[in-house]
Amino acid sequence: MLPRIKKVEFGKVHINNDVVTEDFLLHAGGFEAVEKTNSIGDRDLDRMLLHDPHAVIFGAGFKGKMKVPDSIVAAAKKSGVDIHVLQTPDALKKFHELARDGKKVVAHIHVGE
Repeated sequence: MLPRIKKVEFGKVHINNDVVTEDFLLHAGGFEAVEKTNSIGDRDLDRMLLHDPHAVIFGAGFKGKMKVPDSIVAAAKKSGVDIHVLQTPDALKKFHELARDGKKVVAHIHVGE
């Protein structure tokens, strides 16, 4: 079942009955903690691609401070997936929009700035 985002605020996201205060990976099966980072690396993208998504989304924080290097964008495109880099609240909206449209999507969400 698709995770239900109840509330989004700086430093935390309310998902189902949980309050998540650390960076996380969001997918149709739920969410899982990931190591906090200020810049996405190959390992982060590889972990997302394990879910065989149509699209990957990066929630770059509430002020967009998490960096997604051009090399990661290029690697995602080369893998044949759509990629979206948005501020965290918009990334969560995009996740639900694509998932409701039947797309298999995974998002790496940064809960900080």
